[in-house]
Amino acid sequence: MATDFTTRLLALTHQKRIAFGLLVFERMLPTLALFSKETGFDPSCYLQAREAMWDAILHGQINDTVRHLCAKNIPDTESFSSELSSFALNATLVMNEIMEYIIDHESAHFNFLLTLPRDSVYLYLSSLEPTIVSSTKKDYDDSPLMRRERHQQEEDLRLLSSLPDEFDNQIVEMLKARAIASTSLLETGDRRGKKGTA
Repeated sequence: MATDFTTRLLALTHQKRIAFGLLVFERMLPTLALFSKETGFDPSCYLQAREAMWDAILHGQINDTVRHLCAKNIPDTESFSSELSSFALNATLVMNEIMEYIIDHESAHFNFLLTLPRDSVYLYLSSLEPTIVSSTKKDYDDSPLMRRERHQQEEDLRLLSSLPDEFDNQIVEMLKARAIASTSLLETGDRRGKKGTA
């Protein structure tokens, strides 16, 4: 059953849903960048997709070449020994869900997308304290990282709900600046680390 948050998110316009997804992706991007530096994984199609999706908010189309490249370039956690593999996987899945959504407009993509940052936080907390695996759902839901991400999603939803239904370039640039200034989902390194992959 859909949560109240999911219901409110899916009540947004098509443009606003895409923007929400991109804001989530931006917070997960630093771990993908760190994974890339550690393993040599090439994240360039995801950086291209990020720009293409911001452009698609205004123009409604995305380059199929970029979409197909990203779909073929999802990190296989069995092929990498890096502790960041699962975090990188979740980040790439977020972008792939956004790109699929722009094609078929199916709300199910956002139902799945919303689980990915939550899963990453849980995995991160588990790596810090293995005993959390046997803890209750409330234990990790109440963690500072999980509360911070929930708060950020609420703030993003509140902002998007307040904006005009039809975006112009000024609104998109404002949202891009908000995305770039956002805090990394996980405490895994320098927020600016992703700049080296651009």
